[in-house]
Amino acid sequence: RRADSSKNASAECACTVQNTAARGQTGFAQTSTRLLGFSSELRHWAEVSLGVDETVERRHVQGRLIVAQTTRQVYGFQEGRAHWTSESLGARETVKQLQGRGHVAVVLTSDRALAFSSYTGGFFSLPWTTDERVLAIDESNDAVMLRTSARTVVFRSQSTEWVEVR
Repeated sequence: RRADSSKNASAECACTVQNTAARGQTGFAQTSTRLLGFSSELRHWAEVSLGVDETVERRHVQGRLIVAQTTRQVYGFQEGRAHWTSESLGARETVKQLQGRGHVAVVLTSDRALAFSSYTGGFFSLPWTTDERVLAIDESNDAVMLRTSARTVVFRSQSTEWVEVR
């Protein structure tokens, strides 16, 4: 029995590193089974397991956060807390763009915009109206502004909502 349990433990660890990156205080490693984020501030690795047949399609590493998109979800890592958060993608939802700067990242999908902040954690969703298209994205270290065919909206790094600018 002891041999069986050590076999299971080694089977859980049987993964290969597929990608690494670092920027500022944040480190990232992707294996075949999980995502790892490193907080230099806390000197701690945090991990999140990927689902069966879930693959990473893109990732963006910033000085204080990481956003990674898989076939099923979007994951966000806060360096200051060494904490992962995730947001499921809809069955037919596709990610069009993933970018960021400073303390904010934005994920643009076919259905919505998702903002992620290194301060507040979590993903903050802004659903698109019918036939709405993104025309421009302006970023600063603490905010992202989207100009669409229907409106202009801003997400600030220390808030928990999108605000329409008139």
